[in-house]
Amino acid sequence: MIAELKYPVYPFTPILGWSISRYEVFDKCRRQYFYQYYSKYVKDAPQYKVSKLKGLTSVPLEIGNAVHDCMEALLKRLQKSDSRVDEDKFFQFADGKLKEYFSAKSFIEIYYKQEEALDINAAAEKVRACLSNFIDGPCYSWLYMKAMTNRTGWMIEPEGFGETRLDGMKAYCKMDFLFPVGEEVYILDWKTGARDQAKHAAQLMGYAAAAHSNFSIPWNMIFPKIVYLYPQYDELEIKFSESDLTGYFQTIREQTEAMYALCGDVERNVPLDISEFEKSPSPNMCKNCRFQELCV
Repeated sequence: MIAELKYPVYPFTPILGWSISRYEVFDKCRRQYFYQYYSKYVKDAPQYKVSKLKGLTSVPLEIGNAVHDCMEALLKRLQKSDSRVDEDKFFQFADGKLKEYFSAKSFIEIYYKQEEALDINAAAEKVRACLSNFIDGPCYSWLYMKAMTNRTGWMIEPEGFGETRLDGMKAYCKMDFLFPVGEEVYILDWKTGARDQAKHAAQLMGYAAAAHSNFSIPWNMIFPKIVYLYPQYDELEIKFSESDLTGYFQTIREQTEAMYALCGDVERNVPLDISEFEKSPSPNMCKNCRFQELCV
């Protein structure tokens, strides 16, 4: 039986680390990437303004955050009790989480006057739908049948950013839920947005590689899966072998080198001048960017 798993702790290094989300921003808009990851180097705007914009969130993002927090609470409860969840109380908890986020945070939709007011009822409806789809879906029943025998081995929303090493490279792969069933290890990641087969398959490969690197779990014993919770329950599983990782690691290395190329000092993670970070030509990208005010 696999014992409790914890992420290893690495000594701090300033050099940037690859992640799916970091490279996605880099690939879509270099200027947004600069504002997001190098905000302290912004010279043409006061830091309080940059910090305020960096702290903006969005309705879809907070729906996702609420669902993830509720899933974390549900799984941690399952670690302590075999009884089925009281759905009414669970949904009340979810409503409270969403209200907390909506009242405490600043939203892109309001700041940039895309909406006159936030529709918290519509957001709460989506959160409830996501949670209902999970409770009524096959994964919840499967956890009861297969995963409850080794609850001490569950790793639920681990603290930190999920720093790891992939083929020797610094990277971040934070898993939502990792748990053993016998000698096998399953990794689940919750999604509340649209299915993106290529991106999500790459994310699953990263989780598998991190599980192997961090915990020395054999490749053929790792089973990563995306669980889509909206608009209906769905899953994405990938099949891979150790040989598949050669190309994957090469891609990560190339993406990391591309981000290094915009550093004046790679080891200290100091960027080149902002003028070297091109703006995206996509109006849709700009519309949803929290830093659009700085680009006019």
